[in-house]
Amino acid sequence: MASVVAKNLQSAFGSTAQLIGADYNTSNELGLKSVVGTREGNGPLAAIIDAMESTTSTFQAFAPNDTPFFTAHNYAALLAKLEDSKADVVVATDATNASQAHWLLSIWRKSSCMPILTKEFERGVRSVHGAVLNLQIATVAFDAAAVRNINTVSDLLDRGTI
Repeated sequence: MASVVAKNLQSAFGSTAQLIGADYNTSNELGLKSVVGTREGNGPLAAIIDAMESTTSTFQAFAPNDTPFFTAHNYAALLAKLEDSKADVVVATDATNASQAHWLLSIWRKSSCMPILTKEFERGVRSVHGAVLNLQIATVAFDAAAVRNINTVSDLLDRGTI
């Protein structure tokens, strides 16, 4: 599934996707570079900060490796919302439950987010939702099928392939 997610990211942004914290075998098998930062093993917030530190990009997009149905078109909608707003971060939500933010299906404005996320992490905050309280957040709602996690074959509606 990670290769599908990587292809979706690459299609959306025209650049090579990178893994965050993947071991050598996984990275080698997928043919993708893995970012391993100083906060490795300290959760998603740490991974977001490590990824931001590893790039010079203005925006940083994230996707969990178990969300293969979030397409390049979906990422384009997130990017459009970020570019058209004053938001620091734009996050995917489930259209049937708008309060459910998918923090790792998101695009972040690095210049405004990184200092705040780093400060919160250094204060001991470890949850993404706890670290974003001082950021301007925008959301885009997507069909539940686009944002759902696929952890096992039984999570696939047709029990087939992706």
